Amino acid sequence: MNRRTPRIEANQKRATGYFSYSVFALSLIAGIALGLSLTRMHGPLRRGNAEPWQLNAEDRLHYTIAIALEYEHSGDLATALNKLIAMRPAQDPLDALAEAACALGGSGYLGKESGITAVRSAVALYASQGRSGCAERLLPPDAADSARAAAVEEESEAEIATLQPTKPPLLAGDAEPSVKGFVPRPAPLRRFEARAARSFCDIANPALIELHVVDYLGRGIPGQRIRVRFSDREDVFLSGLKVDRGDSYADFQMQEGIDYAIDMPGAADALGASLRTGACYSGNRRTLKSWRVTFVEI
Repeated sequence: MNRRTPRIEANQKRATGYFSYSVFALSLIAGIALGLSLTRMHGPLRRGNAEPWQLNAEDRLHYTIAIALEYEHSGDLATALNKLIAMRPAQDPLDALAEAACALGGSGYLGKESGITAVRSAVALYASQGRSGCAERLLPPDAADSARAAAVEEESEAEIATLQPTKPPLLAGDAEPSVKGFVPRPAPLRRFEARAARSFCDIANPALIELHVVDYLGRGIPGQRIRVRFSDREDVFLSGLKVDRGDSYADFQMQEGIDYAIDMPGAADALGASLRTGACYSGNRRTLKSWRVTFVEI
């Protein structure tokens, strides 16, 4: 009996070792499978950081205004301009700043003092560089006056920069300012109603959708988002950006053979019928029909 005992113990040790390795391998496989299933359910982790030009539309607006706020405190014009350029806007960076201020000012952003301060800083920055927009007409009178005064003071103290970059400069180590600390809670959206569209014939402005956004007294309201949908595309723009045409005005160029649907996202339902251009005559001269649509606050 004693001679056979070591062989039995060795067999038991081998069996125990085999069992332990098997349990470990199965546990590892189960853990990997569980991790993969959780990843599928919850999706991959979001990136904590992104380049400014990679932000979504809403965050781009807030980041743009944050640049103006940072400039108001630092007075570093070159850094502010470089950061605006780094966002790779489709138009002049200062015009993009003016448009962002207009969009936020018309969306209830001015419901709190922090929002007024933010928009005022944007107005001061782009006005100091010779730009204008609708935001200054949305600010309370005292805030607009202080923004214009700040812009004049900046012009007198420093030479106005000429911004004609050939390509965005590389920015190394620029920390993104926090855009969440100053963002006020938006006020309830205004509601509008689209009045019946009227066609007209204008040799000087053929195939044009002319839009107006007014309050119940007929006064123009700048900074309101208007959407035109056509084919499989859409375009969103703001009222009041063409300063020479008034606070209410916006327009969109049509093409023949395409139907256009007009609405105000979240603020007004679509016009009952789509719009289409076609031939019309002014006197004896042939041109393309235009349309005039008015959204009235309700």
